Amino acid sequence: MTFWGFAGQLFDYLIIIDFESTCWKDIRRCQEIIEFPAVLLNTLNGEIETEFHMYVQPQEHPTLSGFCMELTGIKQHQVDEGVPLHISLSQFSKWIYKIRKEKNIVFGSTCAGPKEKLCAFVTWSDWDLGICLHYECKRKQLRKPNILNSWIDLRATYKSFYSRKPQGLNGALKDVGITFEGREHSGLDDSRNTARLAWKMIRDGCVMKITKSLDEVSRFSPRRP
Repeated sequence: MTFWGFAGQLFDYLIIIDFESTCWKDIRRCQEIIEFPAVLLNTLNGEIETEFHMYVQPQEHPTLSGFCMELTGIKQHQVDEGVPLHISLSQFSKWIYKIRKEKNIVFGSTCAGPKEKLCAFVTWSDWDLGICLHYECKRKQLRKPNILNSWIDLRATYKSFYSRKPQGLNGALKDVGITFEGREHSGLDDSRNTARLAWKMIRDGCVMKITKSLDEVSRFSPRRP
């Protein structure tokens, strides 16, 4: 039997991810993840219970553009001291294994046991998991956890629930009376603020549901919105 949490939520936990990637002001190139954050939100009480965070060393274009550093606040030495994406994915998988064991979390199912806690991934748009990570892993022939193949697009969920188009994450927060905390385009700060928005939506009565899978976004252009 599945336990239904706050306001009839299917998922007991949400893991919010917001990557930062290499970027250039006037040049189109393949983007690489340079910051890999994730935060675990308890949908029963709104608490962020644990976090994952790593800087990632880009391999295709190892030197960050000035535009990228100014936008994200990430410095060259931080990515130089980071690790390649395949190691970040390995460390992320270890983090997932740990929280699965500690909190009895399960993914990708609507039928959890009586003591199991259902969990889903959340991103702001489909870009993070449907485009950025997907295409980078394809180019580099990297394996990634299958649990990252489906997620909740909070931007689309917000638009549907409130019947209005959000003006970015910060705009969406302002519209519901929340002040952005930290630095915009910091992956970890964006993840935390997305979690705060998700919790506000849950309290307003929004039931979080999986919105996208890789099969549905494979036709999209590999460019961040």
